[in-house]
Amino acid sequence: MDYNHINNFLEKFKTLVFKNEEANKIIAEAIEKYTKFPIEANKIKIKGTTININSSPIFKNEILIHKQKILSDLANLLPDKNFKDIR
Repeated sequence: MDYNHINNFLEKFKTLVFKNEEANKIIAEAIEKYTKFPIEANKIKIKGTTININSSPIFKNEILIHKQKILSDLANLLPDKNFKDIR
C-alpha cells in the first residue's frame, strides 16, 4: 500500500508548525531587544495580525512602551506576516 499521499499531506503541517515556532522565536528576540527582558517563545501566540503575549502586566506595559519599534522590526524580519498589534 502506498502511503506517500498521507506523508505529503502531513509534511505540509510539519512545515506550518515549524514556521510558527520560528516566527515566535523571532518575535521573542525582537521583544527582548527593546525591553531587555527575556521571554519564552511558548508564551507568544499569533492570531491573524495580532501577537498575544502571556506574561505579567508589568512586562506587557514594557512591551507596549516599545510597541511601535517592535512592530517596525518585525515588519523587516517577517515581511510576510504583517503584524498590526501586540497584546
